[in-house]
Amino acid sequence: MRYVVCTAIALMCTNLRAQTPPASPRFEVASVKPAASDEKGIGGIPMMREMMRNNRPPGMIPAADPGRIRLENWALLDLIAAAYSVRATEVSGPAWLSDQGFDIEAKVPEGTPKDQLNVMLQALLEERFGLKVHRDTQTSQGFVLAVGKNGPKLKPAEPPPTPAQELTGEEQRAKTREQAQTQLAAMMKRIQENRERGTPLGGLNTASWPSSWPSITTGELASRLVRFAEAPVVDETGLTGKYSVTIETWKNADVPGGTVFDAVAKLGLKLEPRKLTIETVVVDRVSKTPTAN
Repeated sequence: MRYVVCTAIALMCTNLRAQTPPASPRFEVASVKPAASDEKGIGGIPMMREMMRNNRPPGMIPAADPGRIRLENWALLDLIAAAYSVRATEVSGPAWLSDQGFDIEAKVPEGTPKDQLNVMLQALLEERFGLKVHRDTQTSQGFVLAVGKNGPKLKPAEPPPTPAQELTGEEQRAKTREQAQTQLAAMMKRIQENRERGTPLGGLNTASWPSSWPSITTGELASRLVRFAEAPVVDETGLTGKYSVTIETWKNADVPGGTVFDAVAKLGLKLEPRKLTIETVVVDRVSKTPTAN
């Protein structure tokens, strides 16, 4: 009888151990601190942060350096969106989430798959900011990206670079900053020209928004179109390739041919209005200030 009881207890302990969930993957070492906007140049300008935000696909966490991630001047809104693989517009929380930028540098355990970086960022935000969230869904008016009547007019992307041509992490960050500076300079020049002509298109809210992506899928394009359409966009083109895409739209609907619908039509695509069910991340609790490193 004693043997039977001991065996039963041993089996129960084994089952309990088997049911214990595995520990969430975490960064080996992580530094989180408020970004010094003056030192980050254009990264500290809210409009530049917005531009960079909309050039990232949902869930993307840059990891150009092997074994390390380095995020410069990311708002909490962007960090939460990246951690949970949603767009910034699909995060529901306090308005101040986009006010302050943070610098994060973290060491990734060797052999960690890229798809685990999001989970590791979730754990870091929970630990340093006390972040608590839950997922929800909402139905809202949006658009479906589809192929136009005469077929797509998309330019195929250039082949990916060879290992010898790949940029280092610092080179990639410098290139991103340079592209953002170029976009800002072009936008400010256009605004100044409009002001000198006395046209009503002198302010940032009505300026053109040129964007270029050298290698992008239609699914990624749909996520980028959210900021132009100001509504959710999902891809239903059925296209599977990668393309080089440039679009320019005006935030002023009175400009002939300047709407996002016109820009998409030039690509042989179209935006069709539709009610969409969107998954959102709702912030239940978060601190403005991270705990000490």
